[in-house]
Amino acid sequence: MNIKLKKWGNSLGLLIPHKLAKSLNFNKNSTVEIAESKGTLVITLDELLSSIPPNFQYANDVTNFIESAPTGQELL
Repeated sequence: MNIKLKKWGNSLGLLIPHKLAKSLNFNKNSTVEIAESKGTLVITLDELLSSIPPNFQYANDVTNFIESAPTGQELL
């Protein structure tokens, strides 16, 4: 998804589309952490990650993907 940055005072704003915010259960009080790493913007969704139960297990069809080694130019 490409999102155009907008001027907001001396900064730039990034709008999260309503449909995406709704699917992530974000609201006006949600917080995300942003950082720069090797010239890339990293957005950490602590609120979303903290909602995952401690006993969460991936479905079998996803486990192989999660546990596999990188095969190309993936950023991890």
